[in-house]
Amino acid sequence: MVESEQFARLNLLKTQSLVEKAFPGQEYSIKTKNAATVITGGENTFIYANHDKVSTLAIALTLVPPDTVLNLILDKPNSQLSAQIKGFATRCSLWVVEGNTLVPHPESNASTPEHEFSIDSGIRSLLEHNNCRIVFEHGRVKAEVRGLEVAEVILDQNGENQIQVGVGIYDQEAHKIINSNEAIETTLLRAIEDILKFRHKESTPHPLNRVARSKWLIHEFINSYKNFGFNEIKYVASPNLPMNISHGLPASAIGKRDSKTIIVTAFAGADLEAVPTAAQLLDAYSADEIWLIHPSIDTYPAIQRQATHLRVPVSFIEVEAPWPTSY
Repeated sequence: MVESEQFARLNLLKTQSLVEKAFPGQEYSIKTKNAATVITGGENTFIYANHDKVSTLAIALTLVPPDTVLNLILDKPNSQLSAQIKGFATRCSLWVVEGNTLVPHPESNASTPEHEFSIDSGIRSLLEHNNCRIVFEHGRVKAEVRGLEVAEVILDQNGENQIQVGVGIYDQEAHKIINSNEAIETTLLRAIEDILKFRHKESTPHPLNRVARSKWLIHEFINSYKNFGFNEIKYVASPNLPMNISHGLPASAIGKRDSKTIIVTAFAGADLEAVPTAAQLLDAYSADEIWLIHPSIDTYPAIQRQATHLRVPVSFIEVEAPWPTSY
């Protein structure tokens, strides 16, 4: 507890010194809240939050009303935040700590949708025949079953497509060693059967139904898009790079509903990065609305406060969780 208080005190002193040096001659009110230092002077609010899992922007959006002139202080440039703030109506500037002063954040290029890779027609047919969704994301071509990666399509040394079966990179390497003499179709089918055995609502709790839940949720939404009044819909790559298979990032799709283009972002749990993720997609796709879909148990006022800052209308849509809920 003492260490936490000392850490907060150091952050407060650091932020106060930086702001007063960069913007002298003003009176400021200073407070700490939710792991952040908040300094207000005139119409400007400066926020510094040193958190290893949640971005400064995600924290700040829970603390201030939409009419705030927001200034975020970062320890280093962050192109992702630079893209995300473009999706908000709230005026937001980014500042970077340089020595003992603040400098404006460097300009970042606009985000662009990721282009699909071409893959061998035989491999595509094999994956689609086994009800895999082919996903092109961060330079990887993955096959997913109910939102969970089951294989990756890679280029071998001859420049030809090959399938690596497994849930995540570690599992793929294990399969290559253990099943080296087995037909890839057999290995793939067995891996899919393992996922389908546990990745459904009636299953007992299992690691295979506890990971990648947001992707599972968006998978179910895409499969039933007509029930929500959509004319068409497609999965879109996450602008964020997952650290590992258990890193639960928001997952998104974009679709048409009547004459409107809608970004649909799914989240599970208290995911403070869901709203910033949807905002970042607005920088890459022209959308009229954002839908944030989530299980009813995951209704959080903090996330709803974040959404009030978005520059397009937003709706929170409760959907039934496809995973087992009795633990």
